[in-house]
Amino acid sequence: MPGFIGQLCLPLGRQSQGSEKMMHNFIKRLRASTGITILAFLSFWIASCGTIGGTTSVKPTQPPHVPTATPVPAGTLLYESNWSSGLDHWSASPGWKLLGKNLQTEPMDNLSLTIPYQPKVPNYVVEARLQIVHVASNGGNVLIRADKQPGKDGYRAGILNLLSTSVRPNGSHPQVQADIDPFGSMDRDSFEVMDYEPGTQWHTFRIEVSGDRVSLLIDDKSISDAISTKTDTLSEGPIHLTGSRVILRLSSIRITTL
Repeated sequence: MPGFIGQLCLPLGRQSQGSEKMMHNFIKRLRASTGITILAFLSFWIASCGTIGGTTSVKPTQPPHVPTATPVPAGTLLYESNWSSGLDHWSASPGWKLLGKNLQTEPMDNLSLTIPYQPKVPNYVVEARLQIVHVASNGGNVLIRADKQPGKDGYRAGILNLLSTSVRPNGSHPQVQADIDPFGSMDRDSFEVMDYEPGTQWHTFRIEVSGDRVSLLIDDKSISDAISTKTDTLSEGPIHLTGSRVILRLSSIRITTL
């Protein structure tokens, strides 16, 4: 029987006339002696053909191709400000104006300028070239901040408690720091505050975001770090530059990969 079934399992193009006649006679004998129907025999035949020789003709399933993301080299420019057409594409609070190639503020409270770009990478740098021209009253500030997002803590970094005079009662000074938003998500051991006198010269504020850490550098000097204990990565924005009680001059904002 195995030899006979093996002959029947040959592809139709390879079966001989003798094989076809052998199958026809075999079916007639089965019907006459046992009543086995042709349908039952064909089921037996198909099952036998699938196992003869110990192999089947099923084509192995190939795993789906999953493309891999190409890493972006560190230092790649993602965005650079351009105010040649004014503030048409920026979300700016009252108090901002174009002054030559720079932006400048009135000494108001709650100044805000939103960058019209959000990075698509978890590790990035925000650089702002700025000058604090005048502090109108004590308690002024200049900050760069990113909004908290679902599953991602925000951050802020900059200078607080700006003073309007050169007199420093009780040794008070402005402070620079980076921290996590919300404040309760921050690793308190990572939190650093430093006294800092910005003067009226130009400075480069650099905010580095890497995973759960934000770092503040001013003029390439490391100033302050903060780490989130709640989320593995920090927010990519929206990113704002905010200020209060200062005349602030801004020449450029750049976002690059870290």
